[in-house]
Amino acid sequence: MAQILTKIEGILKDKYQPALANQIGIEPSPFLEMIKKTPMTNNKIKYAAPYGINGGFGFGSEGLGTPKAGEQRYIDFEVESVDMYVDIQISNKTVALASNNVGAMINALDAEIKGSYASAKWNVGRALFGNGTGILATTKTSTAATNTVSVDRTALLIEGLTVDIYANGAAIGSTPAIAGKRILAVDRAKNTVTLEGAAVSVPAGFMTVQNSYGRELTGLGAIYDSSIPTLYGVSKSENPYINPIVTSAEHQLTDLVLYRALKQAKDYRGTNVNLIMMGDDAFTAYQSYMKQNGGIVIADKHKFVGGATGYSVVIGSTEAIIVNERFVPSDEAWAVDTSTFMLEQTPWEFMSQDGGIFTPLANTSIYRALLASYGNLICTNPGGCVKITDCGVSA
Repeated sequence: MAQILTKIEGILKDKYQPALANQIGIEPSPFLEMIKKTPMTNNKIKYAAPYGINGGFGFGSEGLGTPKAGEQRYIDFEVESVDMYVDIQISNKTVALASNNVGAMINALDAEIKGSYASAKWNVGRALFGNGTGILATTKTSTAATNTVSVDRTALLIEGLTVDIYANGAAIGSTPAIAGKRILAVDRAKNTVTLEGAAVSVPAGFMTVQNSYGRELTGLGAIYDSSIPTLYGVSKSENPYINPIVTSAEHQLTDLVLYRALKQAKDYRGTNVNLIMMGDDAFTAYQSYMKQNGGIVIADKHKFVGGATGYSVVIGSTEAIIVNERFVPSDEAWAVDTSTFMLEQTPWEFMSQDGGIFTPLANTSIYRALLASYGNLICTNPGGCVKITDCGVSA
């Protein structure tokens, strides 16, 4: 059996690991594909971000003093790395049955790895747009034990996800009221989810991915969510220049709305927006506007590795890619200069023990391999990001 596991480990390392590492680093989102990726060497990511301009300039006249020095000002950003894992499991029975058939072994691995990658793609893509808390939805109190949980939204929920439920006010690191329940079904019309296993009494609270409360990426939501008081260790209220530009489309998302927002970001925050990510209703409204107004200049269609297709559109003197992003709130558009973002992380590698990557799960006949990476997302100029609200067509 040990020899068979060694063969499987070789297949994972040689055939799958390079491809998985590349795919997870690009495919979850057009945003992820476009930003810089840099190697991480410290548990904390630090960046001295400049703001404003040098204050040493001044006009004068002959015989008068020259301007006083006014060095460029910087603000120190700091964010801790988070742990990211892809869990790959294979049963002892599968290993035994495939021991004399390498093809069957690869097929068994392929199915498991594709499922694990789909989960990683969903969660990394979702977390890139989260605010770091990991809250997927709020829950309503159930009057009796139940398998059906009422939530405020389902956009961040999907069948197969294993979740925890916490009561309102639960601190990060506390024990969830309900732990490790897998979602069997999502009813998006009724805003309910069905959980596996025995019926439970659901508290008024919130739902997260298992073990992930307060441990997720410091995603774009940390910039755009005004309820998050600090960003990269800096108070938003005391340093308003790190807050994004926010404007309303007033339910008429036009090129003029986009132009004004992008011009403001360029003129006052020094960013050249090159990616506009629209939620579902916003993207639908903008497509409708484009069809009705033939004067819009579309430079090209842009195909992303992950499968998304966007429009490369000329807005004023700026060319930006507009793409539908399911994890942006439905009636909003988030605009960014991707050159101001960096994902610092370690390479995706299998955790090993004594040279092997498979370990048996306690009290089971399952072997487990963990693909791991550590890192986080940081923006060098968050105040140059733009959020446009009320983008959907008014009812």
